[in-house]
Amino acid sequence: MSFYKFLEENRNQLNQTEEKILTYLMKEKNQVEKWTIREVAQQFYTVPNTIVRMCQKLGFQGYVHFKNSLKDTLVEEQSFLEMTDLDSKIVKTKQFLNDEITEQVLEAINEADQILFFAVGLSRFPAEEFSERLKILGKRSQTFIDPHLMKHNAKQMTDKDLGIALSLSGSEKSNVFSATNRANIAGAKTISLTGFSTNELSKITDIQLYVYSTEIKIEGLDASDRFGMHYLLNRLFKDYVDRYSI
Repeated sequence: MSFYKFLEENRNQLNQTEEKILTYLMKEKNQVEKWTIREVAQQFYTVPNTIVRMCQKLGFQGYVHFKNSLKDTLVEEQSFLEMTDLDSKIVKTKQFLNDEITEQVLEAINEADQILFFAVGLSRFPAEEFSERLKILGKRSQTFIDPHLMKHNAKQMTDKDLGIALSLSGSEKSNVFSATNRANIAGAKTISLTGFSTNELSKITDIQLYVYSTEIKIEGLDASDRFGMHYLLNRLFKDYVDRYSI
């Protein structure tokens, strides 16, 4: 199993301290091979057992297994040096998707009486494209410009409806989180599409999808790319057409 697959399946089990350690180790992955478990623990004023528990929660046998798997990932990424940044994002996003999750998403879309997309800002554009393409196939689908209208419609959903929430951050303070929570209360099935991180939005949805993205902020405004979202939704649409429309 790849390093990213371990994280995809088990990262939500980490506590705040373990998540902080993991994030740091991934950021400094070029240096991790040189660090002993004691050196890592000292950087966070903790004990080696904390690092071992973090690794085991993620599904690794221990720190050495974690370190070797991370090293393999680094070697693999270095082999893609000739690729552009966008190519790399596709590769990493593909690693987050498996056949079981794809099947669950396609089935949820097919069975839904209506599909509401919860997205604001730049995430609204991949949502709108996917929604319009689903309409071509005869699905009742809708996106929203007004977040208040989005939350209002979420409250009116039933257990026969599907809500798809798009948010790179997955923040619980967002209108997307609020709308998704209302859809859950109404009994609708929900799917989250977020950046690869432990986030509050993914914790409240029935099915979780993740994409790789580079965070960019300009004067405090979110300018991060949604390329991974576009790619993933395009792939799901193609799979849906192959499965249900041909």
